[in-house]
Amino acid sequence: MRLNIAFNILAISAGALMPLAFAPFHFYIVSIIAPTLILSLWAYSTPKQALLQGFLFGLGFFTVGVYWVYISVHDYGNAAILLALLITASLIVVLALFPALQGYLLTKFFPENNLRKFLLAFPASWVLFEWLRGWVFTGFPWLFLGYSQISYPLKGFAPIFGIYGVSFGAALSCGAIVSMFTIRKIIPIIFAFVILIFIWLSGGFLAQIDWTKTTGNPIKVSLIQGNISQPAKWQSGSLSLILLHYRNLTNKHWDSKIIIWPEAAIPAFRSQVGNYLEDLEKKAKQHNATIVTGILTENRQTKQYYNSMLAFGKNQSLYLKRHLVPFGEYPPLFPISELIMSTFDIPMSNFSSGAQQQPYFIAGNTPIAPSICYEVAYPSELLSFLPHAQLLINISDDSWFGRSIASAQQLEMARMRSLETGRYHLVCTNTGLTAIVNEKGEILAQAPPYQEFVLNGKVQPMSGSTPWVIFGHYLWFLIVILAIAVAKIEFIQ
Repeated sequence: MRLNIAFNILAISAGALMPLAFAPFHFYIVSIIAPTLILSLWAYSTPKQALLQGFLFGLGFFTVGVYWVYISVHDYGNAAILLALLITASLIVVLALFPALQGYLLTKFFPENNLRKFLLAFPASWVLFEWLRGWVFTGFPWLFLGYSQISYPLKGFAPIFGIYGVSFGAALSCGAIVSMFTIRKIIPIIFAFVILIFIWLSGGFLAQIDWTKTTGNPIKVSLIQGNISQPAKWQSGSLSLILLHYRNLTNKHWDSKIIIWPEAAIPAFRSQVGNYLEDLEKKAKQHNATIVTGILTENRQTKQYYNSMLAFGKNQSLYLKRHLVPFGEYPPLFPISELIMSTFDIPMSNFSSGAQQQPYFIAGNTPIAPSICYEVAYPSELLSFLPHAQLLINISDDSWFGRSIASAQQLEMARMRSLETGRYHLVCTNTGLTAIVNEKGEILAQAPPYQEFVLNGKVQPMSGSTPWVIFGHYLWFLIVILAIAVAKIEFIQ
């Protein structure tokens, strides 16, 4: 009884530590310690005990890691405290079910402690449940284990297998460590040690490969961090001041070929600001420049509204956001959620999704793979624009998160998208974190958060395809299926 209680305390503690492995903390060692600890507990637990331990691990993990959901719902959605707590707690409980089920199934189908369990079944199940978490109920692909490796050798697997391959490598490392301390036979210990060294050396080697190549000349860009507070943005009568604010900031940077404003920088429909856009477009054409901005778009015939990205100046392109934020941008489980959302005060919370296949987005002469805010968390969202696109652009309004860790977590995911695709990434946000990321996922320049700032720099268009761009999910999914299949073969002890 006391041992079970101790195991449960260790499980929730390991989960609570996990977010420290991610941005903005980057305590890398935690990304190995926490999964290693929960696997060690599962090694000596029944399926029912592992179910509870996995659930407690998830509670600790997501309570600390995504507490900022409460800030969005209460502080900016204006939901009552109890309702905001209920929504946040419900999300955390649902997310905690995934490690709970992983622990249950792992211990049920692999009750013996051997290499098959630790080196194959554990990393395969970890990645499979991360994928499910990013897909079930529209998904919440936040805090995948692989993101903690963005600055370390295992990141080398990202251009081949995507984020899931990096997570597999990290989980495999944890499995190897547990093997060495759990299986008390010299040959399995040596084998696990060799696997651990091999996976890290392989990742480091792969990280040195240039999967894509430069094309054309570097482009001068300006990313405008407007720093407009969320209440002020949607306040009646503030539109003209906001438009003037962005015009004034832009007028100082017409020497840039691409000027980017954040998500919903223009908090109005295109039809409402037509004259403003026309005047600004003339100015942009005079300087051979293109402005990319977040704006609202309406289809009057279908009475549908879209969160969109507009490029204008040298040419015009439009992208309609495809993956919407539940409750924030549309009512899931309609009409049940309509009752909940009626207690919120979220501007424009009934958007429609853009088509999955949309025309190529062009800024100046450069093909772009666009994403808006939350979409950057979904690894495959950009693939429909690749390999044609030569740059990535993400616009966001992270003021919804307040001064929480969410913005840093989101930038970490944007870095992984660069690494997966071999493209520079221009991340422009309202309040931060605005950054320029190179094709290796490294931050070249970053604006200070929570202040008005224009981030200038040069980016290099890239061409070619990483294996991830070519094959998408197929490679990592094949690895997972093979790992689970081989894990059932008895001769691997």
